[in-house]
Amino acid sequence: LDHKTNNFLAAIHYGKKNQMGLALLDISTGEFLVSEGESSIIEKLVQSFQPSEILLTKGKQKSFEQKYGDKFYTFNLDEWVFAYDYTREKLLEHFKVSSLKGFGIEDQDLAQIAAGAILHYLATTENTNLQHINNISKVQADKYVWLDRFTIRNLELIYSNHETGIPLIHILDKTISPMGARLLKKWVVLPLKAKKAIDSRLD
Repeated sequence: LDHKTNNFLAAIHYGKKNQMGLALLDISTGEFLVSEGESSIIEKLVQSFQPSEILLTKGKQKSFEQKYGDKFYTFNLDEWVFAYDYTREKLLEHFKVSSLKGFGIEDQDLAQIAAGAILHYLATTENTNLQHINNISKVQADKYVWLDRFTIRNLELIYSNHETGIPLIHILDKTISPMGARLLKKWVVLPLKAKKAIDSRLD
């Protein structure tokens, strides 16, 4: 595994009226992120974070393939796993809380379902060492300029299209720790919109 790159496990929950929930977990670092909204927002997040595996309910495999083709490795779970009561209980139990207000996701039902599905999957694969996953946070989609995978590729932000080419990240990355390298890579593919936040990031 490349410790300079996040290795995200994702889950997508399909709600009503084109609404979706997404959860992303890097098991090695414990970073747990969620978002929900229109399918276009979720699609952009999936393209930016490039998860190594995506959990879906069996009934949504075709919908997923129509949108993404075979670009991602998927794993199907039973429909009942994506039930709100079950997945919410999984989250409350894991974080030892009575509500998710402290994480700012109390009203994010679709995101909670996706996050709970990840915890269910890890429990069934006997991945019991999850104590380091002690936080879960919301990705606020409106904070970023969205770059689709074609833009990321054409601008050669992370990888070069040419054998002798040098991507932007290799020029910028003077970090000394894997954690710093992962953060910098995330900053490159998720540019900010607000000037104050941009100035702070540049500093």
